[in-house]
Amino acid sequence: MSAKPKILCLHGYAENGELFQIKSRNFRRVVGDNAELVYPTAPIDVGILRATAEELLSPNGGNDFRNFSWWWTKSAQRIEVRGLDKSLKAIAQILNEQGPFDGILGFSQGACFASLICALLEGREGYDFGVPVDHPPLKFIMLSGGVVMEIGELRKVLDTPFTTPSMHMMGTLDTVIDIKGSRELASRFPDPVIYEFVGGHFLPNTPHCRRAMRAFLKPFIPVDEEPESN
Repeated sequence: MSAKPKILCLHGYAENGELFQIKSRNFRRVVGDNAELVYPTAPIDVGILRATAEELLSPNGGNDFRNFSWWWTKSAQRIEVRGLDKSLKAIAQILNEQGPFDGILGFSQGACFASLICALLEGREGYDFGVPVDHPPLKFIMLSGGVVMEIGELRKVLDTPFTTPSMHMMGTLDTVIDIKGSRELASRFPDPVIYEFVGGHFLPNTPHCRRAMRAFLKPFIPVDEEPESN
């Protein structure tokens, strides 16, 4: 019996893997038991988040979660990205030890980071994981609320057109990132699937979005049909 496909799921800034499992419940509903989902937590600790009971669907009230990020920026005379090398090495270990992964789902900062990982696995020159990585290019990538990382030496890595099939989800009312940035990121992929929805900076939790994700995923992983009655 062949192993299940694997998907790496990367949370946004000031979140963690456990919280992203909850926030991506619509995606998990689409995938079901047909793939193994891996939710790592970024290595850079940025504090405590107080999450509401409504957001977490918890009957016991709010819960404390540690906040983590894949990097943080310092703005002075120029923007400095700090911690990215540490995160790349952490992901390299996951790729080597738990891979191969068929695809990546990334949200917000995790979407930006996922695009960099995708580029490096496509064999881009000019940047690397910092340690050897034995992993094939991804079969697909799904990004929500992401933008192009227009930062220093990363520009030359991400300016080259991608070859990986992609889906891009973006809210027309997003006040955290400019939707133009998400569209620009999507334009760097071949024939990108673009899902725009009326909403803000989140993964949409609607039947319509599930249908769109299911249609995109079908060529890459087994996806069960679901009656969309709600």
